[in-house]
Amino acid sequence: MKKFLIETTLFSVAIIASVYFVFLQADGKSDPFYSRTTTPKQSSLILGSSKAAQGLMPEVLNPYLETDIYNFSFTVAHSPFGPSYLSAIEKKLGPNSKDGVFIITVDPWSISSDGIDPNDENQFGESKSFMGKLSSFSSKPNISYLLNSYGDNYIKILMNFSLMEVHDDGWLEVFPPMDSTSMKSRIAENIQEQKTKLKNYKFSQTRFEYLKKTIETLKNHGKVYLVKLPVDDRIAEIEARLLPNFDEKIDKLAKSAAVPYLNLMNSDTKFTFTDGIHLYKDSAKDVSDEVGTWISKQ
Repeated sequence: MKKFLIETTLFSVAIIASVYFVFLQADGKSDPFYSRTTTPKQSSLILGSSKAAQGLMPEVLNPYLETDIYNFSFTVAHSPFGPSYLSAIEKKLGPNSKDGVFIITVDPWSISSDGIDPNDENQFGESKSFMGKLSSFSSKPNISYLLNSYGDNYIKILMNFSLMEVHDDGWLEVFPPMDSTSMKSRIAENIQEQKTKLKNYKFSQTRFEYLKKTIETLKNHGKVYLVKLPVDDRIAEIEARLLPNFDEKIDKLAKSAAVPYLNLMNSDTKFTFTDGIHLYKDSAKDVSDEVGTWISKQ
């Protein structure tokens, strides 16, 4: 019996040690989110959905800002404005963070909800994801994330191959085929998907109030800037159907909160998108330059 207990204990320890070894290998290629939950607390952040995750490059912005900024953007499903994202932001901020720079990207989806009651925060889906469940966004390895929220087989961590990579500064780089046929197919797919989403999504005053709370919270830690990133014109038309007065709302909010607002849908630059929604990396660099130049002039 004693021998059995010793062997069982040793076997269990070996299993735990093996799993922990795998967890130590997890990085920016493991999935689109994990590494942002492992990096240290930050004093300057880029916030928003996957548009910002792919579209704003800290490496390009830093010289304009004269500080290092971290991209803490996820997806419209995980990081629309609400209690979960605000709590995650507060957990990611350094406790004594002052004189930071915060770029908050906004679009109609980030202040809308597909709940039966769009203003009931108990129906916000992100609260059931890692965004609403993690107690830490700066633990390495983040065992809670890997045990409860990692969606792939752990063998993928060891393979270390992916068509995307989250860089150390939080920027998400993707590697899709960029031939015209592939691009047209992805754009057509997203147009249809966005039209379908219109049937369920409605403006959420609650999410809008959390956007205000996010701005006010971050103003205590530094300077806040609002940015609307560009999308393909066909996608913009769908977003306008979701919230026709979006620009008016954000203009009014920016003035009342005394924060600058840049609407890049008004930019004269021609941008390239991987799928109509997300900027290709060359255009992400151009947009980051444009945002950095704008901020430096404020």
